[in-house]
Amino acid sequence: MAEAPVSRSPRPRAIDGAGARIAALAIAAGLAGAMVWIGKVGFAGVAMTPFESSGTVSAGMTSSGNPQLDACLAERVGAVDKMREEGLVDAARYDTFRSRAVSYCESQFPAQ
Repeated sequence: MAEAPVSRSPRPRAIDGAGARIAALAIAAGLAGAMVWIGKVGFAGVAMTPFESSGTVSAGMTSSGNPQLDACLAERVGAVDKMREEGLVDAARYDTFRSRAVSYCESQFPAQ
């Protein structure tokens, strides 16, 4: 009878080694850190949420040159300010509500 050929275990490749696993872990950790950093800091000049605004109220300007926008801002932001004074909105939600009000008014009545 003929003997069956002896199968050798394949030689481990470099991609399966400990060095490759450590490199992959380092890359994954670096990408996770980049995602967290971009989420907190953002990109220069790019709003990270649709409610971030560089508009008239957030810039501290009182008049936009558009009377409809000014009236909308006075009404909406005034309502948010009143809710904060009454204690209905805490400090963390106040900024979000205020920026949403500004975003809404600027989308309805663009500054001229």
